Amino acid sequence: MNLVNFWAYLRQRFPPVNMALFAVLFLTVWSVATAAAGRAALGWPEVGGIAAAISFFFRLRVFDEIKDFALDAQNHPERVLQQGRVTLPQLQRLAWAGAGLELAWSATRGRAALLGWALALAYSLAMRYEFFAPAWLRARLLLYAVSHMLIMPLVIGWLWLAYALPAGAGLGWLMLLALLGGFAFELARKTHAPAAERAGVDSYSRALGLAGAVAGVGLVLLTSAAAQAGLLRQLRAPAWPYVVLGGLLALTLAAYGAALARPREALFRRAEVLVSLVMLSSYLTLIFHVHSAR
Repeated sequence: MNLVNFWAYLRQRFPPVNMALFAVLFLTVWSVATAAAGRAALGWPEVGGIAAAISFFFRLRVFDEIKDFALDAQNHPERVLQQGRVTLPQLQRLAWAGAGLELAWSATRGRAALLGWALALAYSLAMRYEFFAPAWLRARLLLYAVSHMLIMPLVIGWLWLAYALPAGAGLGWLMLLALLGGFAFELARKTHAPAAERAGVDSYSRALGLAGAVAGVGLVLLTSAAAQAGLLRQLRAPAWPYVVLGGLLALTLAAYGAALARPREALFRRAEVLVSLVMLSSYLTLIFHVHSAR
């Protein structure tokens, strides 16, 4: 594979900012899972865990490329993959090489981590084949999204089991936070102004109506905030994380209100960025609090 073309593909479909987010996700689970034990030093096992987490999500991207290749060839012919500069077999070989890394890392963390990884892998394979009912599921956009977002709690469980046994209440809060954060981002990225809707491209603003899609994003964000508050209470956090996250949430909801009042695509994309910031901040505040409290 030509490395220049592969880098161009990554920039389009799996950019460094995504890799950084998955690294932060791992560090969040590691921080909360080890909080009670007081362990804080990063080492090579954590470097391996970050690589394993990034690898897992890269494979999910490749699975999506396989499922959507024909449709993307029609709607996005400019993409590196659709132009043939990288190929699906090349991406699949990389994805499954990454699975070997995940397997090796999980094995070093013990049987529970290995089992957690196997469960997440099995569910991701069911996602790859769209639960063997692709036409039925694709006709139900919300159910499709929920079924695919359920991978998030399984990934959290896998990473948690690499560090903490037995599972505690913190695991449940983290699973819920990851599920809701991912769902909020999924809703946000597929909510568009009427003039930006494209034939043949699914969107929640088309499926639910613009007001319904915006209400959905707001509801999921508020529920996610409640889950975050529950975890922060369990960790006995001070006031500052609540202030930071509350301010970002208020700003995001205000941005959606402005976009709904004047439906322009630029406003919805700005609101999408704010949703991403809320999700990222929810993880970073947990990391900073846990390590500052040690």
